[in-house]
Amino acid sequence: MNTSHLNHTPPVPAWHQLLPLFLSISGPLVLYLFTIPRTVVLEDDGLFLMVAKHLGIAHPPGYPLFTGIAHIFMQLPFGTDAFRGHLASAFLGALACGVLFGCARLLGASVWAALTGAWAFGASEHFWSQAIIAEVYTLNALLFFATYLLILKALRAPDSRTWWWGASISFGLSLANHYPLMVLAFLGLFVLALPVWRNVLPRLPELILLSLLSAALPYLGMVWRSLQNPSISFYGPIEGWQSFWFYFSRQGYASVDVSPSAGWWDRWEFLQWFSVEAFWQLTPLGFGLALWGLWKLMQQLSLTVPVSGILIFLSNSVLLLFLLAFDFDFFNIGVFRPYSLVCYGLLGLWLAIGLDDFIRRFIKNPEFQASGTVTIALLIGSLLLFQNLSKNDRSADNFAEQHAELIFQLLPENSVFFVYGDSETGPLGYYHYVEERRPDLELFSLQGLVYGNRLFPARSSKHSKQEALRQFVNNSTRPLFYSVDSEQFSHGQGIRHYGFLKEVVRGGNPTALQLVFRPEAETYFRELLQQQPKDRWERFRRNKLLHQYGDFLGYALLGGDPELQKKVRPLLPLAESNFFSLTGMIEVLMTHRAQPSLLQIENWLKLAESLQDETLDKERQARFAYLQGFAAFLGGHQQEALEAFYKSARIYPHPENASLSALQKLGRQIPE
Repeated sequence: MNTSHLNHTPPVPAWHQLLPLFLSISGPLVLYLFTIPRTVVLEDDGLFLMVAKHLGIAHPPGYPLFTGIAHIFMQLPFGTDAFRGHLASAFLGALACGVLFGCARLLGASVWAALTGAWAFGASEHFWSQAIIAEVYTLNALLFFATYLLILKALRAPDSRTWWWGASISFGLSLANHYPLMVLAFLGLFVLALPVWRNVLPRLPELILLSLLSAALPYLGMVWRSLQNPSISFYGPIEGWQSFWFYFSRQGYASVDVSPSAGWWDRWEFLQWFSVEAFWQLTPLGFGLALWGLWKLMQQLSLTVPVSGILIFLSNSVLLLFLLAFDFDFFNIGVFRPYSLVCYGLLGLWLAIGLDDFIRRFIKNPEFQASGTVTIALLIGSLLLFQNLSKNDRSADNFAEQHAELIFQLLPENSVFFVYGDSETGPLGYYHYVEERRPDLELFSLQGLVYGNRLFPARSSKHSKQEALRQFVNNSTRPLFYSVDSEQFSHGQGIRHYGFLKEVVRGGNPTALQLVFRPEAETYFRELLQQQPKDRWERFRRNKLLHQYGDFLGYALLGGDPELQKKVRPLLPLAESNFFSLTGMIEVLMTHRAQPSLLQIENWLKLAESLQDETLDKERQARFAYLQGFAAFLGGHQQEALEAFYKSARIYPHPENASLSALQKLGRQIPE
């Protein structure tokens, strides 16, 4: 009798293996689809949507791989252009969760534990926030964990060329996306491969070559595309090796990455902030299980897996903080927070290992182990949704669109608008260059960045830029508008102030200001005061806009037009309810009529002090202390003025801080 079939284990159906992988990807993707913004938002969203649409060149180092992928998504036949661009990040983020699931399975986690780790990572606040806008960080996470997974596979078959080639290509592609973060992770990946170094060493030349080729090809495509002068190109054509190196090495961002006013205390505050964020990203329960999982990995015979993970975690957080020199403030926290997404992914990986070991230790019956894992997974998932859904549901976010609609409404036909900074260049550029709103307008960058119609090379001297702008203003017959202060745009002509934008008055007196009250601007000002955006970038932008309108109200108070003063009088109590609009009025009075308005200024300064909140960056805090010092000096209280100036200098020891020159004029020593 043939009994061989009695000992034969039936093969596991393919769908049994693929279904969990599908769930690890589809779960986060569904979450992202429900919360994706349908229109442009801030950060670099507008820039990446523009470069994706026009296959242009993003800011350094160019991100050619993400640009190409997002360009493909922009060809989809449904949704808005912004939705399609955001969908690229969402899809890449969901794939990153799927690869993380695969890593957890390779390290021995059960299916449900691995799903829990992948889903927790996908629903973590910071990763989720980047997966629903056009940004490069979900692709960075995907390529990192793909490299990590391929090395884990190669460790099981060290003589197989396939896995090493795959890891090498994946790492090379990552360098064509966000190479600084991947370079920081390299040591950890190197340690991961150490157990089989004898197998890798003979192949090292071919692996290095594969990585370099994988990185070089997208960059070559970027250079070629830049020479075609696309509509959107951050610096313009990349001509020659020096131009490419300037772009690739991010030399233009040296002043952004390192602030002269940032010190070791800022780094320490960032480190404390990151520690708290790491504790909360996967919930405290998830963080505890991640520590358990890391300890479990440390108990294994080979320490290379946990040591490599720890090195990568520290390099993408602590080491990065020490390499950068950001001022620790509300806005820069928003800038830094996506840099450490890989760290949260590692926590998700360790969570899967820890959860699996926890269940096996405390639930001995195999029949109940799966249900125990599912229960904890549901608990962590529910906590993450409760904790993060309100923060990351941006499906109805139209903050940038409202501002763009106001600007387009105020601008007359066939006019020119000069943009300045990311918050204008990206959103307004998106609506003009992608959605093609107001085709009669022309946008120019006051910095010579992003738009292909630049008036001067971005790397021109300050003098050359000013001369080029003045020449354009003198020769153009079109209506010219801008929104920044005279420090950013000194055109030598008269100015007509509309509240949220200004018009160049040719032949007008540069020292005289014409004020025009627009009901649309008043309505927008009232709406801004009522808004409380949750996103740091939007809150920061809202504050600047409120300060802008406060500036307009301050000039209206100084002017002699009774009709205008009658219109703005109902707005004064509203402006006095917000720190930024109030200080906008204070600065105008202090600049143009300080002594006669001293009592009003002092009263407003006391009120403004009570209205300060966590959104004030160090520069704004220092500026306010300077205003207090200047008012005290005008009032004859020199000691009080000195104390305020010194306070300002300690808060923001930047060369541009007006308190430093005030102390010099008073013959006082400037604090170091």
